[in-house]
Amino acid sequence: MKNRTVLHLVYWAVITLFLTLFFGSSWKSYTLAFYFSSFLLPIVIGTTYFFNGYLVPKYLFKGQYGRFALYFIYMLIISLYLEMLVSLGSFVLLADFNTSEINLKGISIFILGATLYLIVFATSFIRLVIQYKRVEVQVASLASEAERNHQPHIVIRADRKNHPVPFDQILYIESLNDYVKVVTLERELITRQRISTLLESLPTQFIRIHRSFLVNLNAVDSFSTTEVIVNGIQLPISRTYKGDALECLRERMD
Repeated sequence: MKNRTVLHLVYWAVITLFLTLFFGSSWKSYTLAFYFSSFLLPIVIGTTYFFNGYLVPKYLFKGQYGRFALYFIYMLIISLYLEMLVSLGSFVLLADFNTSEINLKGISIFILGATLYLIVFATSFIRLVIQYKRVEVQVASLASEAERNHQPHIVIRADRKNHPVPFDQILYIESLNDYVKVVTLERELITRQRISTLLESLPTQFIRIHRSFLVNLNAVDSFSTTEVIVNGIQLPISRTYKGDALECLRERMD
């Protein structure tokens, strides 16, 4: 949440700089252009968030095109009206009716409207790109998870050999300093593979209950808020993983 707020602040700082340079290029003072841009910024921010955070998801994405068009027209009229009020106020406060300081063509209704909605639609495009990237990551994650769930076994490297171990045969996995012990129904395998690496190759029936333990949910006999019983063996649940572990255990036991 904090990072998101910082990104928004940086984004609007960049927009302020853009507006300052845009208006300042045709005025005699970049300082006045900065003040004018600062006065204009609340309208730009409000219009952008209203369009992208309310109109688009509430009406456009839901197929209510008539209402979307109607409210967009309302927004257009109100935003342009507010921009003209800000322009008039800025003209009085900043230039004191001295037109040599401000290029009046630069604050025409057309220029102001075009600039405002350029920012609004540019923000929409950026949001779409970000959401597309997020969906790509989610799809890749789901595909990887589906592949792991479909794979019937994991290959454990132990004693200089590769051992295919069926998922259903694994009871739990324990990390012991510089090696990992994989406990199955029939045997124990000692490997140098990291426990976090093994977890990435296991399906969702395996969860982490402790920094040193992974358990097979299908092999759990019972559990409490502090431990899990697997094949008669007590395994601790740490505070770090307690919330997620108990949620998964309760879902599996229901």
